[in-house]
Amino acid sequence: MRILFVINPNSGAGNGRATLARIIEVAAQKHISTSILYTTGKGDDKLIRDELELYKPDMVAAGGGDGTIQLVARNLLGKNIPILLLPLGSANGLAISLSIPTNEDDLVEYVFAKLRPMPFDMLRINDTHICVHLADIGINAKMVKEYGAAGDSGMLGYAKHIAQAVKETPLLHYTIKTDADAIDQQGYMLTFANANMYGTGIKITEGSVHDGKFEIRNIAELSWIDAIKAGLTKFNIHIDNHMFEDVISCRTAEIFIDQKIDFQIDGEYIGEVDYLKIEILPSAITILIP
Repeated sequence: MRILFVINPNSGAGNGRATLARIIEVAAQKHISTSILYTTGKGDDKLIRDELELYKPDMVAAGGGDGTIQLVARNLLGKNIPILLLPLGSANGLAISLSIPTNEDDLVEYVFAKLRPMPFDMLRINDTHICVHLADIGINAKMVKEYGAAGDSGMLGYAKHIAQAVKETPLLHYTIKTDADAIDQQGYMLTFANANMYGTGIKITEGSVHDGKFEIRNIAELSWIDAIKAGLTKFNIHIDNHMFEDVISCRTAEIFIDQKIDFQIDGEYIGEVDYLKIEILPSAITILIP
């Protein structure tokens, strides 16, 4: 068995180093070969592709947040290599939605447990970007932009920028054209969900990550109180009962927005957009789950 670990050393303010050390130690005891590649933010795609060719792993462990998972996933498209999730980030929304443990003891046990492969859909956006978890425009994307620019980390860092994002995000008007319908809506945030919840625990949909569809949900209005709770609270149940409008489930969609607005994918700020084309990539990768 050969495991390639792709690790973001800055995820979760670097708090995953001790967990990784324990995993590597247990792997050595079990005579499992390991290789570690630390991401730097520059040239990571080429480094991963080169290591895949040289090391020829049986699986790849993505250690970090959703952005690290996406980095690994996009380099495994078309390859029959499963992905092991190591939720070492601040929010870990995808891992939480898949019931993958986040505390150290349970995570070490999970890595070496008997895991089952699960086919996993992905989203392709504007023909160039890949999304494994969630993408959105508006309030959250604005917050992701400010969070990254300030160099903050952790859930308190998220919460600090929520109020500013609510204040500065304008009311948006958008037309949503799917493979089945065309809808005009207005709001402050539009979410495109492959998985079903944010890292704060706010549930977006009941959708599946392997049903060949993705979901779109609109926040038509959001109070400051809701915004602060969304930034601070893990597993807040009552917020999502009224935050989002009815779910739109589809295989393809085009989004026409009345102005340029902030856009993020899997916790990574992309830039400003006024148009998006989104399509599902069914069973694009394989993820190992408990």
